[in-house]
Amino acid sequence: MTTAHSKPITRLLAATLLMASVSLAGASGQKDNDRTYCLDVEVGPFHMQVDGTCTVRDYLDGDLQKAFYPFTVDNHLFNCDERIDTDGDGLITLPFINVQVPVSVKGQVAGTIGGHAFSADLFCASLTNNYQNFPTFGLAQPFLRQGLPFPRITEVSVFDGVITVPVGKKKTLEIPVIMATRAAGIMHLEAEDEVGASITHSLLGMLVIDDRDEAEVLDASIDLLLQGHIFSPQSVEDDDGPAWIRGSICSEKLAKLLDGKPGKGPKK
Repeated sequence: MTTAHSKPITRLLAATLLMASVSLAGASGQKDNDRTYCLDVEVGPFHMQVDGTCTVRDYLDGDLQKAFYPFTVDNHLFNCDERIDTDGDGLITLPFINVQVPVSVKGQVAGTIGGHAFSADLFCASLTNNYQNFPTFGLAQPFLRQGLPFPRITEVSVFDGVITVPVGKKKTLEIPVIMATRAAGIMHLEAEDEVGASITHSLLGMLVIDDRDEAEVLDASIDLLLQGHIFSPQSVEDDDGPAWIRGSICSEKLAKLLDGKPGKGPKK
C-alpha cells in the first residue's frame, strides 16, 4: 500500500466516502472511555514555508471543509479567500500599516504518534480576524513589526500523513491519516525574518484510510501545543529553537489500530 502523500486515488475515494462516514461518527466528540486510549504525540523539529495556494480550503475537493470546518465557508473566510496575492510570492501587503500577511503556509513534519513513526504534509491557513485598530483590514497572522501588538492567530491546519506500525520482525503497515485542527495562539518576532509562535490545536475531525482503501471518521480528541520558530532564515539543523508539536491524541479506535501484534497486524 502506498502512502497518503502519493495517493490521488485514495484521496478521491476518501472524498467520496467522507460525507457518508461523517454522518455515522462524531468526528470531534470524545467518549468517556477514550480517556484511557491517549497516545503521546511528538513532532519536530520543523519550519514552515509561505505558500500561495488555498490548499486547506480546497482539500479533498472541498469535502473536508464542508465536513469538518463549514464555519469557514461563509462567516470566517481564509486569507486566501479574502486577499489576492498579486505578485505570486505567497504574501499580501496590507495598506497603510505595511504589514505582510501570508496567504497560507505549508511544511513537512515528522515524529511519533503513540511511539510509532509519523510523517505528514502540514498545511495551515489563517482565518480573517478584525483587529480593533484596523477593523476593515481583516488582519490575520501578520508578521510583527515594531510598534504593533503581538498578533493573535486563528487558523485551520490539515495534517495529511502516515503512521507506520510494525506488524512483525521485518514488516510494517502504513496507516494513512488526515487530521483537521483548529489552531489559536500568538506570534512574535525574535529577529529579522525569525518568527516564533505558541499555538494550541484542537481537533475538528480525523479521517483514517485502511488497507482496503476505506475511509472512516474516528471519534477522537487532541490536545497539541506548537512552540518555537515557525519561520527562520536558518536551517532547522542550525536553529536553536525550531518548532515542535507535542501533546496527545485520545481515541479508542486509533489506539487499537496502532496496537499491532507480531504476525497479526493492528487490531480491527
